[in-house]
Order: sequence, then C-alpha cells, then structure tokens
Amino acid sequence: MVALAAGVLTGGFAAWAYYDDQLRPLAHTFGLWIAMLALLSAGQQPRRAMAHACLALAAAVIAFFVGKKTMYGVDYPGMPYSINISELMTWLVLAVVAGAVLGWAFSWAGRPGGVGVAGTAAVIGLLVADAYRRSTNYPADAPVVVTFATLAAVAVLAVTVRSWRQLTLVAGCTVPAALVGFLLVSAPDLLQQLLVTGGL
Repeated sequence: MVALAAGVLTGGFAAWAYYDDQLRPLAHTFGLWIAMLALLSAGQQPRRAMAHACLALAAAVIAFFVGKKTMYGVDYPGMPYSINISELMTWLVLAVVAGAVLGWAFSWAGRPGGVGVAGTAAVIGLLVADAYRRSTNYPADAPVVVTFATLAAVAVLAVTVRSWRQLTLVAGCTVPAALVGFLLVSAPDLLQQLLVTGGL
C-alpha cells in the first residue's frame, strides 16, 4: 500500500506540475521518480524492493497520464483531450523494467560496507545525471531542476549514509555513477522516439 500510494501521489504531483508555470520542468525529468524509488527501496530486501519499485512506478505512470487529462480538463474546459494508449503502454513497460533494475540497485543503499556506498552513489549519480541532462538542454529549467535534485540528494543521503567516511566514499563514486546514469536517463526518451516513429 505504501508503494502504491507513493506512486499515485508522485504521478499526480508530476501531472499537476506539468501545467504549473514554475514547476513544469519537474514533469519533464526523472528526478521525482528516482527520489521516490530510492526512498522506497533503500535498505529493503532486493526482491521486496523490486516488487515495490515496479508497483510504485506503474502507479505513478497511470496517475501521471490520468492526472494530465484531468488537469487539462480543469484548465481548458470543453476542449478535447484523450490519453495516448500506445504511449501509456510504452511507459508502463519501461516502468516495470526500470522498477526491477532500480529497485534492486537502490535496495543496497543504506547498508554497511561497499555495497551500501555503491547503492547510494547510484541514486546520487542518477539524480545528478538527470539534472544535468535537463539543465543543459533547457537552461531556463536549471534553477528548479537543480534545486529539486539537491533536496532529493540530501534526503537520500540523510536516510542512507551512516558515517562521514561513508559519505566521502559515496562522493568519490558519484562521478562514475553519474556517467553511467546519464546513459540511463537518456535511454527512455530515445526508445520512445524510436517506437513512435516506427524505428523499432
């Protein structure tokens, strides 16, 4: 129930942000989803984290698409708007794949030793990569995106880091994690473009 509620709330917030002048950039990044998965998965058993992450992301995707339709109706009453089922299904498939992979990876965050460092660095690296991708492509979005990524990173570190030494190790691993993370956060949009244009 916690995973389902987190997904619905996060997806609903992203849909509302999509039509908000100030927070709209958050609806075009993965920061919300990364932070949600990290806080849900950290310290959990891998299988449990994977299941919760898949459920939360699927719920978030549905809430986002339905929420966008609802908010459109509020902002533009009487104007036609329909949910693109093909696009929704694409993102649901991606949600299951990403939920399984990230749930497993993030489940190690907060544990002692090297695995805990790697798990936390994976989260921070993805947040940094996502903020960098959006900020460089859309410089006007940088203040909102970078501020959110910073707050999310602080929240994750507060939950997962147990010592100053561990924090130092996480900082050292964040750069390589961000490089890998950049490839990961760029992949869904590329895949969606290929599917929509019939490239696959």
